[in-house]
Amino acid sequence: MEAQNLDLLLPRIFAQQEKIPTHELHVLVVDDNSPDETQAVVAQLSTKYPRLHLLTGEKKGLGVAYQRGIAHALAELRPDLIFEMDADLQHDPALLPQFIHLCNEGYTLVIGSRFAPGGATPDFPRYRKFLSHLGNRLARFAGGLPALRDCTSGYRCIKADLLARCDLHHLGSRGYAFQTALLSELFHHGARATEIPIIFSDRIHGRSKLSPRDYFEFLLTLVKLRLSAKRRRSSPGGSPAG
Repeated sequence: MEAQNLDLLLPRIFAQQEKIPTHELHVLVVDDNSPDETQAVVAQLSTKYPRLHLLTGEKKGLGVAYQRGIAHALAELRPDLIFEMDADLQHDPALLPQFIHLCNEGYTLVIGSRFAPGGATPDFPRYRKFLSHLGNRLARFAGGLPALRDCTSGYRCIKADLLARCDLHHLGSRGYAFQTALLSELFHHGARATEIPIIFSDRIHGRSKLSPRDYFEFLLTLVKLRLSAKRRRSSPGGSPAG
């Protein structure tokens, strides 16, 4: 159902351009040949928004789609900053200027945090809030991450030169666990991070795609990150950057 969301989301994103004097907004929609007419919607909207781009490919999982999208953006669009943002209307485009302002102030990673002071997940049932907080604790421990409140957020702004130093292909996460693996990689390469609060409301169209397989992959990714963090600490000069 994300095609319906794009009709609402993309105009809201490009409307923020007038508040961002330092950067030119481009949007890359990564679509895994979904049957919901996403490509037709993007083609139609691109006549109004010439800085709207589409990248298609086979469906191999969210993590693979992120890798493909980031690689394409770095190679073809040559950006200064790269945003990660879901197309389910749960990530408010009105925050884009704030993300960019913080990057202009020297941060190389800005995370939209559901759990920072001022953030909220008003529509989460208790069990999902518990799982989210538990997952974040485990991610910080396994990945040797600093005291971040939201390690699994999908709303982020990252300096492109920091991403270019990361080896995304070795992360090995095909699903939602990619976000946690990427965060560990970013900090290994010296990310300077901050969080801003976001209100993460329930989606208007569509439904969550989290499956038991995603939870299993998340746990497996945590084990890999823990082993990797230990190897980095034990190698000469290999203490994690923070």
